Formats: sequence, C-alpha cells, structure tokens
Amino acid sequence: MRNLSGRLLIGLAVLIIGVLLLLNNLDLGFEIEMRQILRLWPVIPLILGLNWLILSFGSSGSEEGRKVYFSWGQFISALILIAIGIIFLGRNLGLFKVDVGLFFNLFWPAILILIGINLLRGRSHKEGRGGRFTFMGGTNVGGAQPWKLESGSYFAFMGGIEMDLTAAEMDEGETFLDLTAVMGGIEVKIPRDLAVIYEGSAVLGGVTFRDQDDGGIVGGRRIEQNLTPESKSILRIQARAIMGGVEIKEA
Repeated sequence: MRNLSGRLLIGLAVLIIGVLLLLNNLDLGFEIEMRQILRLWPVIPLILGLNWLILSFGSSGSEEGRKVYFSWGQFISALILIAIGIIFLGRNLGLFKVDVGLFFNLFWPAILILIGINLLRGRSHKEGRGGRFTFMGGTNVGGAQPWKLESGSYFAFMGGIEMDLTAAEMDEGETFLDLTAVMGGIEVKIPRDLAVIYEGSAVLGGVTFRDQDDGGIVGGRRIEQNLTPESKSILRIQARAIMGGVEIKEA
C-alpha cells in the first residue's frame, strides 16, 4: 500500500472543499452545507492512521536479502491518529458523547512522558571523550581530512550539528555516538561501506537513516547495515529527536 502523506491528504481535502465552494457559489441548482462537510475533518487523521498502521509492518532490501521490520513508532502514531479520528468523528456525527477536554488532559502529559523516556533511554553505552553541545548555533565536526572519531554525546538544542565521517578513523570494536536534537537538527554523513548499528526514535520530530524515515507523534526503528562477522570497526548510533530532526546519510 502506498504511503499517504499528511501533505497529500490535506491537499486533497482543501481541493475538495474548494471545488464544493465553487459549485455552491455558481448557483447550479443545489446547495451545499459546508458546516456539515467540515464536520468530517476527522476522516483525514483516521485514514492516515490506518495507512500508517499497515505500513508499520513492512520489509526492505532485495529479494534475496529482504528483511521484515516492525516500526513501533509508526504503529503507536497510527493508533493515536485512529483514536483521534474515531473520537472526533463520532462526536461530530452525534454517535456518542466524548469529553474532548479529558482527551487533551491525557494526551499532553503522555507526550511529556514519552519525551522523558526518550531522553533517558540508551545511556548505558560507554561514552568516550568525543562530543559537542550546541545551543542556538551551528557546529561542524570532521571533514575531508583524516581525523580520529571517538565515542561521545552530541546534543543540539535549538541549533544544528553537521558531522562528516567520510574520512574518520575508528578503533577496532564499537564506536558509540549518542545524538540528541531538541528543537534543532543533526546531520551525519557516513561512508557507504561502514558497518553501522542504528537505533533512532523521535517524539514530535523525525529521524532518518538513509532512505528509512520515522517521525510524527512518535517514531523509531533499529537497523543494521554492512554488519558481518569480519567487521572490525562498528559504528553504533543512538539517535533521538524531540521536536527536531536527526538525519544519517551516505556520502
């Protein structure tokens, strides 16, 4: 099933409303009650949620090496969107009564709890001497010249960090990078043949590893790339985005 983006659904909804308004204003012999049509807006998150629910179970890779994956973040986001669609659509159509205030009183504390869990998880790995903290600014790490990459924590708060690992030298074993973007962004460029273990999660943000995107209300997945028994140097990435974005891309 093809991914239906929020942009596509909102665009179709605006297009349909525009056409109906035009037909109504041209006085072609029928009247359209726009208030009744606008009551159906919860159909958008409902359809998007159902689509995400299906897409949370998928596969990637070639036919010979196809891997089945489960995106827990997309699954949770799908359930939240479906709940929003059902609750508001049922209320607007008079099918049942719902205390919307109670819904939002539960929703936002749950989001804060998810943010807290997301920031605290994955700190068990040994962090080395590397790392940067950026606040309302920009930081560049690495480049085209050879340099030593060490384990470390990189935190971008309302700012940005760009890392170029294409010429980075790593010790044998695992090198661990803890990447956190809060209302900011982190972009990492890695060599194509690098052995990588990636774990990404997002709350009201987005994380991307190559062509695998996760985001929305919550999102995340785990990916292994170029990992073989012969791999001597492995890069382990723990990426988290809170109202921001982290992108890992190949050079």
